[in-house]
Amino acid sequence: MIAALVLTACASQSSSSKASVGYAADRPAVTLDFWYMPYGGPIQDRAVLQEIQKFHEAHPNITINPVRIQWSEALTRLSTATTSGEGPDVTVLGTTWVGGFSALDALRPYTGAEIAAVGGQDVFAAASWSASHRLGSSDITALPWLTDVRALFYRKDVLAKAGIDPAAAFTDWAAFERTLKRIKDSGSPVWPLAIGNENNFGIIHNVAPFIWGAGGNLLTDAGDRSLLAEAPAVDGVAYYQRLVGMYDDPKAMKLTSSDVPAAFANGTGAITIDNSQSVGDYLADPDRPGLKPGWGTAPMPAGKDGRFGFLGGSTLAILKSARHPDAAFEWVKYLTSEESQRRYGVSSGLWPARTAAIAGTRLETDPAYAAFREMIKVGRMYPSIPAWIVVESIIAKDLADLWHANGALSRAEVQKILSRTSTDIDAALKDPSQTGIK
Repeated sequence: MIAALVLTACASQSSSSKASVGYAADRPAVTLDFWYMPYGGPIQDRAVLQEIQKFHEAHPNITINPVRIQWSEALTRLSTATTSGEGPDVTVLGTTWVGGFSALDALRPYTGAEIAAVGGQDVFAAASWSASHRLGSSDITALPWLTDVRALFYRKDVLAKAGIDPAAAFTDWAAFERTLKRIKDSGSPVWPLAIGNENNFGIIHNVAPFIWGAGGNLLTDAGDRSLLAEAPAVDGVAYYQRLVGMYDDPKAMKLTSSDVPAAFANGTGAITIDNSQSVGDYLADPDRPGLKPGWGTAPMPAGKDGRFGFLGGSTLAILKSARHPDAAFEWVKYLTSEESQRRYGVSSGLWPARTAAIAGTRLETDPAYAAFREMIKVGRMYPSIPAWIVVESIIAKDLADLWHANGALSRAEVQKILSRTSTDIDAALKDPSQTGIK
C-alpha cells in the first residue's frame, strides 16, 4: 500500500508538473514582445508574421508583438534591455551571444520539464544544441531555432564557358583554386569570386572552415587560449587570403557580407559563400542577371583534414525580466515545434535547428538545397564562452589587414598578423568576466 501511495503521489506530481508547463487557454489574455533579427529581406518577415498568426489561432489568449531589430543594433539594445528590465519577453539571440548573456545572468534558464516539453536535446542538431548554454554550464538558457549553414553558390554559365565540370570544381582546395584560376584565365567578364570584405565579422564565418579544414582551430576546446598562430590555422588563413587577394571582384570587396547575395544575383562574381536563406530568395526571384543563366550550390571544398563548415544561427531566449514567462515559453515551444520549424524553413529558406523538420519539404528534396544538407553534417559552431564577442571583435579588427591587402600575402606575412591576433586574444581571455556586452 505504501508503494502504491508513493507511485500515486509521483504520478500526481508528474502530471501537475506537465500541466504547469506553458500557458493554459483559461489564463488571462497577455501580449508578448518578441525581438527578432533578419537574415534576409521581406521573405523572413512574412514567415515571422505567418507563424504569429498560426500561433494566435491556437492560443487566442496570447498576442505576439514582433519587433524587427537589425543585427548591427541588436547587441546594444539587448544589453540595455537586460540591465533596465524593460526588454522583450522572448528574444532571438545569435548563437555566439548565448555564453555572454548567460554569464551576465540575464536569461531565464529553461526547466527540465520545459526541455522535455519541446522534445528534449536529441530532437535538435548536435551542433545547434552546443549553443544552448554557456560552455561548462548545465543551465540551458537558449533553445535552438534556426541554423545559419553555408555553402558555395556558383553560376553555371561562367563555369561552362571556362570548360569546368561543377561536379569536380569544388571537391577539395586544389580543385577549388584551379577552378578560380580557369575562370580568370578564360577572359570572362565575371570575376571568379564575390566575397564582401567590409564587415569583418562576416568574414570570420567564411574563413573558419578553412582553418578547420587545415586541421587547426580558433581556440582550445576549453576556450581559454588562442590557436590562431599555430601552423594549421596559418595554413588555412593563408590559403583563403590568397584566393580572395587574387580572385575576388574589386566591387565585391567593398561590400559587406550581407550585401553580397543581392550583388551575386545581379551579376557580381561567379562563386560566392552564403547561407541557405539565399536559395529561397533566388528561387522566388530567378530573373536577375546573375541567376537567369542558371546557378547551383556545392559543399565547401575539403582541406587536408576534411570538409568543414561554419554553423551559426539563432536561438530563442526568455529574459529574466520577462513579464509573462509561462506564456513566453508557450511561444518558444511553438517556434521550436516540428510543424512551425518545417513551415518556417520552407517559407524563409532558413535551416531548421530541429532535425526532423526538413522531412517531406523542399529542403530535403530540392537539388538547390543538397549542398546544405551535406554541410549540416560537417558543420561546427564556435565555443559558447562568455568572452566570444570580445574574441570575435579582436579577430575582426586584427585580421582586417588580411582582407584589405593589395593581392595575396606571403605565409610569413599572414603568420605575423595571426601571431599578433593570438596575443591579443590570450590577453582578453585572462579576464573571464569580459563579455563584450555593454
